[in-house]
Amino acid sequence: MTKQILLISILLGTSLGLVGCNENSEQKELISQPLLKGEANQSNYEMAQKFFDEGDYKEALKYDLKQLEVDLKHYKEQSAEISLDYNNIGLDYDELKEYHKALGYYTKAMKIDDVVLDTNSTERATTYYNVASSYDALGDNGNALTYYFKALKIDQAVSGEVHENVLSSYLDIAKIYKKTEKYSSALTYYKKALKVQTKVFGADDKDTLATAKIVEELEKKNNIIPQEK
Repeated sequence: MTKQILLISILLGTSLGLVGCNENSEQKELISQPLLKGEANQSNYEMAQKFFDEGDYKEALKYDLKQLEVDLKHYKEQSAEISLDYNNIGLDYDELKEYHKALGYYTKAMKIDDVVLDTNSTERATTYYNVASSYDALGDNGNALTYYFKALKIDQAVSGEVHENVLSSYLDIAKIYKKTEKYSSALTYYKKALKVQTKVFGADDKDTLATAKIVEELEKKNNIIPQEK
């Protein structure tokens, strides 16, 4: 289960800043002040990405929070820049296995997305996928499926069937159905995933072969005889 990261290129002038223990009150104070002109500096964002890539998620979180404070001085809260900040902070908390905190920030991002993004946007799909992954990690299968399907619907509309984001959703949906012993549904989505994997990575790819093996096992479990090619 791999978290999807929003691309900085979609949100011009994004940057982040430090929020201390009184985070909510500090944010309200920042929002009430006149916004600074010009784009916010992105140095904190760049440092956060550096530490995130290195696997130092505590340091990444520190700089993402710094970037948020900076951005709140330049952009209104209901803006794509702030939504990106919230999503990045959510990713940090996810990697730190603090899933409830992650969901809190993803929820903030989704509320902004409802205002500033089109219904079918890759940024919205990315946040839905990350929310689903957090619920998945918490064992909340119902909410996980809900958001995986939300992400899947958008990715199919925007990117088509043969895309890695679509593949990720298919696999995660299939895994939930499998672990909850809904084997027929699991088989359906593993088959969908297998088709995409074969087209994207080839039939001899190790992950494709692993999915093919699961399909065979589920076909036996469901007493389904594979159709001849």
